[in-house]
Amino acid sequence: MKIKEFYLDIPVLNSSCWFVWNVTKDHAKDWLKKKFSIEYDFDTLGVTTDACAVLGSIPIIFICGWANNPKWLAILAHECVHVANFILKERSIEEKEGHDEMQAYLVGHLIESFLTALKKKNQAN
Repeated sequence: MKIKEFYLDIPVLNSSCWFVWNVTKDHAKDWLKKKFSIEYDFDTLGVTTDACAVLGSIPIIFICGWANNPKWLAILAHECVHVANFILKERSIEEKEGHDEMQAYLVGHLIESFLTALKKKNQAN
């Protein structure tokens, strides 16, 4: 299966995120090195985990596969929470306990955008 990628601009927070799927740890390592000249240790990706978020100047979600089922939706949601928390922290946005609407909206936006990209790119094949 071919590696697929999607770049999401998030202008309201002056941020962005990459979503890369159908990767092995070697594919993820090569993609990151070619795209950003960054070395990263992906030893657990595809071995003990199906996905990971690399949180740096531009956060990136790597997922080993994809199927429209509860398992993969939960994995995507899990990684989107990591990315949302990272973006909010980077933008110095602190929400009061029990008032986490910005996080909830951002996670929803990430998931909706990535699911739309998954649908479009998978239909293109």
